[in-house]
Amino acid sequence: MDELINKIIEEIEASLNYYKESDPVAHDGEMLGLQEALDIINDQLEISKYT
Repeated sequence: MDELINKIIEEIEASLNYYKESDPVAHDGEMLGLQEALDIINDQLEISKYT
């Protein structure tokens, strides 16, 4: 599982670095999308504590 998480982090960093240099607006959109995804994951983890 840790290996998968590390691979995902590498892919996200590569994508963010690409957009940061090539398209700042897309970079901001990617950041918002990632924050929303993290919020959903945190919500699901919280829900799973009670189900």
